[in-house]
Amino acid sequence: MRLNNESYRELLLKVKKSIIVYGVSIIISFAVISVIIGLLGFNVPRALRTLVTTSFKSSFGFEETIKKTIPLIFTTYAFAIPFMIKFFNIGGWGQMLFGGTTATVVGLSLAGVGLPGIIMIPLLLLSGIVGGAFFGFVPGFLKARYDINPIISTIMFNFVAYLLVNFVCTTHPFTAPLEGHPMTNPLPDSGLLPPIWGGIPSSIIFALLAILVMYVLMKKTRLGYEITAVGYNLSAAQTYGINFSKTIMITFLLGGALAGLGGALEVMAIQGKLIEGFAKTSGAQYGVFGILTCLVSGGNPLGIPVAAFFMSVLLVGADSLQRTMQLPVEMVFIMQAVIVLILVVIRKKMEEGR
Repeated sequence: MRLNNESYRELLLKVKKSIIVYGVSIIISFAVISVIIGLLGFNVPRALRTLVTTSFKSSFGFEETIKKTIPLIFTTYAFAIPFMIKFFNIGGWGQMLFGGTTATVVGLSLAGVGLPGIIMIPLLLLSGIVGGAFFGFVPGFLKARYDINPIISTIMFNFVAYLLVNFVCTTHPFTAPLEGHPMTNPLPDSGLLPPIWGGIPSSIIFALLAILVMYVLMKKTRLGYEITAVGYNLSAAQTYGINFSKTIMITFLLGGALAGLGGALEVMAIQGKLIEGFAKTSGAQYGVFGILTCLVSGGNPLGIPVAAFFMSVLLVGADSLQRTMQLPVEMVFIMQAVIVLILVVIRKKMEEGR
């Protein structure tokens, strides 16, 4: 019982420290953005109120927040998993693009077959997972086998994925030729995921499952232990027989698979077709926001969805600021950057003080 009480007190202490760290970071970031907004001549109280409350003032605002949170969860995990072993997967955006592209090509290719939804939907989801996993695995393999920096290879794969989206969206028989923007024909009805309630997409179910799977994987399995061990101390992990090269490839494969699933879900549950730019929001890539969200959450599997929701609230508020006050969305990007910088500095100081 005494040990349990000690563990409980340690947990409470960690929670209190986290609350203080995040609270200080958010307060400072709001202060910085308030100064900038004031210097630009805008009404500061109104801007902050719009930024924070837009997601909760109407069902539409909340639905839009959920729609942004779901893909952000997947791209955050895409970065967070390799980040646990001290590697950067900058290719979450490309992996999401390729996952959506793969699911679309398979869906449109089978449109005339007449497969029922019970077969078509799992097939398209699997296609997205495999596509994203492939785009994640290759950089991991290149690092493990040839020591090629995954930052470089994942960035390059982003461009490949982007061009593949453009190719599919503008090439017969997939393209919708009468549209003014590059996009494909709609997926067959059997390949679409209907909303579960109002405007809440059914893809939220898969996001919740991903959160559960990631928690169990990292906290309850041997693979999770190996990933954690490599991240903490590579030399010790190798001494005890953990295959470093294998771990690299698995982490990038898992990250890519989740990003690819996110891309497939965007196509199947939100867009209904492949559209160039589908993996962007508020003018920036979901992959970039995924990196920021991971840094905010510290890569914690359970902290990621909370941070993703918080980031989405800011993004929805930023969109509203543009419409109602003509305030540039870049103001929110500055706030997010300040939050990340402060958190990184505070965490570093805390680690040095141990």
